[in-house]
Amino acid sequence: MIFRAVVCLWLSLLALSSVLIAPASLAAPQDATSEERPQLQVIIEGLDDQLLTNAKAHLAIYALHQQTVPSVFRVRYLMRQGEQELKTALMPYGYYQTQVSYELLQEDQQWTVRYQVNAGPISTYQTVTVTLLGEADQDAAFTRLIGDLAPTIGAPVIHRDYEAFKSRLRNLAAERGYYDAFFSRSGVAIDSANFGADLTIEFNAGPRYLFGDTLFCCATIGAELLDRFVQYQQGSGFNTRDLLDLQVGLAASDYFNSVEISPLWSEASDKQVPIEVTLTPNKRDRYQIGPGYGTDTGARLTLGFDRRWLNDRGHKLSSVVRLSEVQNTGYISYIIPGRNPARDSYSFNAEVSDRSFEQQRSTLTKASVRDIRHYDRWHRTYELSYQREDFAFGDEPRQRSNFFIPSIEWSLIESTALEGSRNIIDDGYRISVLLRGAHESLVADTNVISLKVSGKWVHRLNDKWRVLARAEVGALEADNFDLLPPTLRFFSGGDHSVRGYGFQQLGPLNEEGVVVGGRFMTANSLELDYAFQPNWRVAIFTDLGNSMRDWQESLKQTVGIGVRWVSPIGPVRLDIANAIDEPDTPWRIHFTLGPDL
Repeated sequence: MIFRAVVCLWLSLLALSSVLIAPASLAAPQDATSEERPQLQVIIEGLDDQLLTNAKAHLAIYALHQQTVPSVFRVRYLMRQGEQELKTALMPYGYYQTQVSYELLQEDQQWTVRYQVNAGPISTYQTVTVTLLGEADQDAAFTRLIGDLAPTIGAPVIHRDYEAFKSRLRNLAAERGYYDAFFSRSGVAIDSANFGADLTIEFNAGPRYLFGDTLFCCATIGAELLDRFVQYQQGSGFNTRDLLDLQVGLAASDYFNSVEISPLWSEASDKQVPIEVTLTPNKRDRYQIGPGYGTDTGARLTLGFDRRWLNDRGHKLSSVVRLSEVQNTGYISYIIPGRNPARDSYSFNAEVSDRSFEQQRSTLTKASVRDIRHYDRWHRTYELSYQREDFAFGDEPRQRSNFFIPSIEWSLIESTALEGSRNIIDDGYRISVLLRGAHESLVADTNVISLKVSGKWVHRLNDKWRVLARAEVGALEADNFDLLPPTLRFFSGGDHSVRGYGFQQLGPLNEEGVVVGGRFMTANSLELDYAFQPNWRVAIFTDLGNSMRDWQESLKQTVGIGVRWVSPIGPVRLDIANAIDEPDTPWRIHFTLGPDL
């Protein structure tokens, strides 16, 4: 026993002494400064793109890349460990037969760990079995989801796609009221020898819950109106989209400062879930004052007063006065919620305006009734209006016109905001069609019919560039054009028409050389803008248009440049434009504020 202990002690001392006198090439000097130690470089060959990125993230030794070498023992340990780490990193992408070789190259000032990776063939699904249990097997939404997103036979075994599909099943179940849903089986069995896999998912959705009573709390308007905001039926299948529509509609009504909706799952009975809606009323009155400036209007001031509700039926009163250098307008509207108060309304309106600019003068008094409704994505407005307008062009004597005008307008807006900025459109378009007319038998100085079609389009080319296009065309037919007031004629020119010309500066002239408007008009624009900072863009553009007596008259074209600042309240634009077919025309500045569409 004593002899064995002496031998063990002697061997231990021998091993320790061999470490202490080991050559410097085997370990970085412990007493050397960090400047004297070599740096480590880690190279991974055979991978690129997302495979390389994921490999670096999984490789522990890559944390030492371009760092000072800690010790040869640490480096060798991490290098050997990296073989399995690289194999693991490639498995989520379907590579289960990855081969890895590695080596350590030691130089005085540079150590290099080099991995050579052969990912091998990608594994694909040999079988895919997705089974729905419970009431979901009769739900078309799940059938569509499986058809659209479930992995297919022959598809690569990508773990991310598999997990995303499972997550979408869970989310769809939550959206559609399958409160008790769970996976009774799920997994991917890898057949690495044949580069294949078998996917099995068994999703037990259980019963679908239904909408129960909708309970409103703390409202200042009547129950009858609140119930009209609810577009789902008690006893119909639960769907969070219906609740989102309810929340958006209540919030947009302006009656409430906040809207909270909670399904009361714990109180469900016979699969019916009560819905609790907690409302915080808005202030009843709203006042508005806003100074501003636009190159079409000059300095301006807006004063407004709204009474958000007048009674428990939700009737509203809205009024606004707009004062500017060229036009003063007063407007008041009595608004009645429609059958679907989130989208539809009726209104009785009165307007008085006085306009004087260049050689055009006009005083308008107008009363109207509107019926506004939404059909899917389309917005429809019926209007019956009576207007009396006193007007004159240049030194002509003032005329008085009287018109009873029925009109219908259809409009559609579809858009997506740029990520990180809700005030910049990523992609979208707007379409508007306005048809109006008057007949002498229904209080009109002359028979007239007018059609105006307009559209805008925005498309993102890449992260920096967008293209914006605008087109507008109008035409009217009147028995006696001279009896039409300015509000029923077509003009072009200005900030939102043909930049490079003043507001309503383009159109046919009378004998005094004053623009009197035309029977036809068009205003078009093509613009390219570039984001040089997150909230700043520069633009180049060309506009083309005119208002005319007939379509044979020439169009006016302008070119320009501009800068846009994406402010918290919307894009602010400063443009400078010039008419290219009129060399003596000076460059004109245009300043506007408003959305892209």
